[in-house]
Amino acid sequence: MERIKELYKHELARFEVQKNNIHRLWNINQKTAELLFTLVLVTKPKKILEIGTSNGFSTFWLSIAAERCDASVDTIEVDIARFNLAKKNLKTRKNVIQRYGKAELIIPELKGRYDLVFLDAGKVNYINYITQLLNKLKKDAIVIADNVISHKSSVKEYLDFVTKSELFEAVTLEIDSGINIATYCPKK
Repeated sequence: MERIKELYKHELARFEVQKNNIHRLWNINQKTAELLFTLVLVTKPKKILEIGTSNGFSTFWLSIAAERCDASVDTIEVDIARFNLAKKNLKTRKNVIQRYGKAELIIPELKGRYDLVFLDAGKVNYINYITQLLNKLKKDAIVIADNVISHKSSVKEYLDFVTKSELFEAVTLEIDSGINIATYCPKK
């Protein structure tokens, strides 16, 4: 991982400055970024969806890993200032498609099926996102939800769904604010 951080040190330094100086940026921490990077390398997805771009830090990590398996990253952001900041931060990333607007309105319009999804937006809406995504997930797709420990009450309905549904196998990891990894494995 040190080689990757050295290779992208200028971009990562810019994200760190923004995180420290701009309020209302909700970036994942470095350990979570490295986990996302590793999960992409291991699962080799072709289509990745991120809900909650912020300034593009997690998108950046998804993108550099996705580049190795010739994958694309769709990312959705509802806040125009964060969307524009991410646009500047991600301008060199050729495998990223940014979408501005409410995820609940954009998800139904998305084409194709996703192998990997990262949820890091409005926590109370995780349940809406996952139910809308059911027909957009490939079999064995991985859905990663951030902040499931720090925002446990806000994501309770989501966690109940992925842990009790026969559609998913899920585990929560005590990394940073809590990560839930659910594998979509419908019986059909």
